[in-house]
Amino acid sequence: MKQLEHLPPIKKGTWLYDGSVPCEVRIVHHSVLHGSGDYEDEATVSEDQETECFYILYQTPVGQPPWVGGGSALTLDEAVLLAEEKISESIVWA
Repeated sequence: MKQLEHLPPIKKGTWLYDGSVPCEVRIVHHSVLHGSGDYEDEATVSEDQETECFYILYQTPVGQPPWVGGGSALTLDEAVLLAEEKISESIVWA
């Protein structure tokens, strides 16, 4: 996660925790899709894959940890939809 936190965001937005506390959400571009690391998963799932991908990071009002992982996607459009599904449908994108 630390490596992803330092990547420049390619898309930023704000979501409201509990409908009133603004928190930031970011989508970053990366060249490695991290695998699960679980030996019981198929190799395509368990091992890291070198491919263009997008990671979702978001903040919470508590601020610890500074960024929480919200998942990954293979396209920017998929990442936006995933963020809206997992974090909040009311994300306001900059």
